[in-house]
Amino acid sequence: MSWKRLPTFFANIPLKLMPLTEGQQKAYETSGSLKQVAFQTIPSVSKIELRKYLESVYGLSVASLRTLNYEGAKKRGKHGFYRRPDYKKVYVTFNKTDKAETS
Repeated sequence: MSWKRLPTFFANIPLKLMPLTEGQQKAYETSGSLKQVAFQTIPSVSKIELRKYLESVYGLSVASLRTLNYEGAKKRGKHGFYRRPDYKKVYVTFNKTDKAETS
C-alpha cells in the first residue's frame, strides 16, 4: 500500500509590501522587528482569507487586520482617458512575540 500525500492548495493572493514610513524604518533599525506593516492586494480578498494566508504561508501570528478599499486613479494619456486598477490596502498588526523581518 503506497502512501499518497493530499494536495495542498494555496490561494492566489497577490500581496505587495508598501514602503515603510520613516518612523517604521527607525523602529526597525533599533529593534529589528516591526509591529505593523501595510500591504496592497486585490479588492476581492477578505480579511479571513488574508489572515489564513499570512499565518499558513509565512508563519506570522496576526493580531489584527484593517482594510481600506481604494478606487484606481483616473489618468489622461496620449490616446484618451484610462483608469488604474482598484486595490485594497491592508494594515497588518502582529503579536508581540512575532518578529516581522522585511529583508
